Amino acid sequence: MKQLLCCLLILLVLGCKQKYDSPVHSPVTGYLVVDGFISNDPAATSTIKLSRSAQLDSTNIQFEKNAKVILEGQDNSSYILLETDSGHYNISNLNLNNAVKYRIDITTANGKQYQSDFEVVKDNPPIDSISWIREKDGVRIYVNTHGSNPDSVGYYQWEYNQTWEFHTAYLSVVKYDTSFAPGTPLLIAVYRDSSSRMYNICWQYEKSGNILTGSSAKLSKDIISLPLAFIEQPSWKLSVLFSIDVKQYSITKGRYEFLERLKKNSEQVGSIFDAQPSELSSNLRCISDSKEMVVGYFNICPLRETRIFIKNSELPGWGYHEDCFFIEIDNIPDSIYKYGVGLIPTYATGGGFFGISKFEAAPPNCVDCEIRGTHIKPDFWP
Repeated sequence: MKQLLCCLLILLVLGCKQKYDSPVHSPVTGYLVVDGFISNDPAATSTIKLSRSAQLDSTNIQFEKNAKVILEGQDNSSYILLETDSGHYNISNLNLNNAVKYRIDITTANGKQYQSDFEVVKDNPPIDSISWIREKDGVRIYVNTHGSNPDSVGYYQWEYNQTWEFHTAYLSVVKYDTSFAPGTPLLIAVYRDSSSRMYNICWQYEKSGNILTGSSAKLSKDIISLPLAFIEQPSWKLSVLFSIDVKQYSITKGRYEFLERLKKNSEQVGSIFDAQPSELSSNLRCISDSKEMVVGYFNICPLRETRIFIKNSELPGWGYHEDCFFIEIDNIPDSIYKYGVGLIPTYATGGGFFGISKFEAAPPNCVDCEIRGTHIKPDFWP
């Protein structure tokens, strides 16, 4: 009887499954995806990224290469964006007329033409501050800003880049040398020279992944303080020194509404480049084919940017530690074969063959920081 009930339950569950058909039927090549900003700031570089939308079961990004991208003004001015990387079109030293509206014009390699509406150059207030608060389970980072007219409604978008310094548990001052028995895996520990240095101080980077927007539409004043990021305790990001660089864009109401819809469609799968299961309003259109949808929303404003640093010393009891260990190995082939394979030597003691009788060794991730980052110090690092 129990077996019969189980079989019926399984059949009932399987019978409830239905095939999901996306309301948007994308062409084989995918719809054109236009992402990025034009910044009216001579010191900033503006980037427009072109790609193709993916099928719902795909995670690959297909960038649109060899396109012609032009910024056009209603005053007949034009500015060419150059492709500096696959599907990435850049322009620098822009000093646009705030009284003129601009649009983006795109012609792809297959000859199709796309255009945006003409849009105003939005005013973008400075970022008041980037602040952080230590909470029970970590650190929460906030962005604080206010519009030039506190009584108006502001719409904003933010992006950020995180950088952090980290150290390995052990420093390596010796290495294995196979020159004594060429063609064999004989391992002998010798002192490490500068040409084969192994770094124990490195840096890692991470970009914001989610769509970050804010609006003062439901507030009495155009004054905004919103959480941007959360770092869980005891993350390695705050093990030594952490920095976050925040970019702020002032956007139109149309782009804000576009991004809010995009959040519902994209955040579960990743980004604007992923599959879009429902239609999105856009100020971009395909001139060559009025029935073809374009994913994106053109916006233009000055770039505002602020960076802060957070020291580990400001977070007493943060508690980060690596699960690392080392073992002591006799500097003879038998011991090295038995205990040292797969480990990196870190420190040696005197005596014995070539002045080394014993040495310590640890797993690679506990010694070589370049496994998880780069030893090249960022230009902005203190």
